[in-house]
Amino acid sequence: MTVKPDLRERRRLETQAEIEDAALDLFERQGCEHTTVLEIARAAGVSQSTFFRYFATKEDTALGSHRAFESALVARLDDAEVRPLNLRDIEEVIAAALGDLSADGANVLGRIRRVRGLLVRDTALRSAALRWEAGQCQRFLGLLADATGTETVDLGVRMLLETVSVTLRVAFDEWASHQAPEGDAELVEVYRTTCARLRDVVSD
Repeated sequence: MTVKPDLRERRRLETQAEIEDAALDLFERQGCEHTTVLEIARAAGVSQSTFFRYFATKEDTALGSHRAFESALVARLDDAEVRPLNLRDIEEVIAAALGDLSADGANVLGRIRRVRGLLVRDTALRSAALRWEAGQCQRFLGLLADATGTETVDLGVRMLLETVSVTLRVAFDEWASHQAPEGDAELVEVYRTTCARLRDVVSD
């Protein structure tokens, strides 16, 4: 059961979202490289010191929605009752985490869509995203080792991680390329279709 955040936490999340939206607006208009923290702070109606309480760099503002997905996925992995998990089990966990994002509000999905679009054309943001994804992979290795019942991060766990990561990245980009309204059914459907295509490719 999801615990409803208190007033202070809701206000913190609102401020964080306002900064993220202001940054994305500016990145879309003039690019990340030509946008300053001061511009983002002014657009969000906060001070620079407030900005840095939420984000270490301007690039981080574009990764908040991806961190939200990571948190949802970690929570789902922790709650999984069956151990060890195989690839299909983990795909179901991911699908459930994607559904959780939609249940928490379409704003997160909307930001993810905007960020995926920016990554295609913004070199600075793409470099930041690749660095973050490298760190994410390291965090997930341990989680997958536990989920698959493997004490060490062996070749099988690494292959599983790479397979999951590539499939998820392709699904996000495919979903973001559509202009239909965001929604749980749509994103989960695209992810499941991508997983099915993976089966086709592997079996060819």
